[in-house]
Amino acid sequence: MPFLDDLVTELEDAGVGTWGLDIFTSTRAEIPVLPSGEASLQLIETGGTSPENTQNALGQPAFMRPSAQVLARAKSKVQAETKAWDAYRVFFRVRNKFINSGWYRDIKPLQAPIDLGLDDRGQIKYGFNVLAAYNRRD
Repeated sequence: MPFLDDLVTELEDAGVGTWGLDIFTSTRAEIPVLPSGEASLQLIETGGTSPENTQNALGQPAFMRPSAQVLARAKSKVQAETKAWDAYRVFFRVRNKFINSGWYRDIKPLQAPIDLGLDDRGQIKYGFNVLAAYNRRD
């Protein structure tokens, strides 16, 4: 999961949250209801799209194109929406940047954060998807 790890790195560097405390990855993550009532983020890999090739990329794709769902949860709409927008702004700013596993041409939010209803614990969810283009360091 280097891609999700890279997304977490960007969120942590921007002060949006901390992995294992209020940022979680994968569908198997057990996300606690934070005692402070603050929002948490969950990052889930999604299908992405086909890789990009160039005339010089013979052994592997020039750019991988992974994607993820970014989901904020909180007791209140304001907290969930704010956390989602904080993450949105972090990813929107990524251009031509090296992050852990590779060089990112960009990380594009595919839509503005939207209300996704309630989870099974009654927390409100706000989310959006991102699509990245990066050259993996192998």
